[in-house]
Amino acid sequence: MTSPALASGTRSNDRPKRLIAIVDGDGVHLYYTSMLLQRLDYDIHAMRTAGEVLDLLDMARPALILTELGLPDMDGLEFIRKIKRNPHTYGIPIIVYTSRQDPAARDACMKEVCKDFLQKPTEPEVLYAAIQKVTETTPRQFIRLATSLNVMLGSGKDADLSATQDTITALSEQGMFVSTPKPIAAGARIPVEIFLEHARIRVEGEVLYSFEQGQGPLRTSGMGIKFIRIEPADQERVRSFIRREITKDLYLERPKKTTW
Repeated sequence: MTSPALASGTRSNDRPKRLIAIVDGDGVHLYYTSMLLQRLDYDIHAMRTAGEVLDLLDMARPALILTELGLPDMDGLEFIRKIKRNPHTYGIPIIVYTSRQDPAARDACMKEVCKDFLQKPTEPEVLYAAIQKVTETTPRQFIRLATSLNVMLGSGKDADLSATQDTITALSEQGMFVSTPKPIAAGARIPVEIFLEHARIRVEGEVLYSFEQGQGPLRTSGMGIKFIRIEPADQERVRSFIRREITKDLYLERPKKTTW
């Protein structure tokens, strides 16, 4: 079930779940980033110090190291050099994710063959796309949210029947996966109505692929649909809904101290 148009933030059975090592001495940012990436269906090993990561690399090989430059036990650039100048670990990709605003630091990191240099905080979509680009041979650009939404496919009686038996189980700003007992053949174009919170979003979709029961990686009947016509305002509604769901109950602000 692989399709660049249906960028997934949740794992399908078509690609392995990636292990990401996150190192950040700031506990609030470490927690936020770790929880966010878990919701995007990555395995996470969260650490506060460079030394913890170096110990981890003696036992495991993560798909990516996501590191802050301001670490409590070691300068971030020194930490990166230790990894990149070790023949056993130099091939592990590194993305710098830092609050430091220093063009010279960026240049130094990129000279050490870091894959990217991102400023904290960044939007979940930007972080996800950067990680996908580094860890996947066919990277997905857009987050796909595991969900359960009502949908109507087709028109007339077909739409009425669809409303009672079909469900959106994954949604991105450019498409969706619909669980249905009667998938439509690939290539068909159909009107779609999505029930999203208090809105009804109408789009035109094209079936990219479909599976009968027992087929495909998930062994369930359904179809991937790409949005080929959607109003910009509706696309923004979808994007905002996905972002809210991915970041629900996650905060970068430290709790305020209460005085009695």
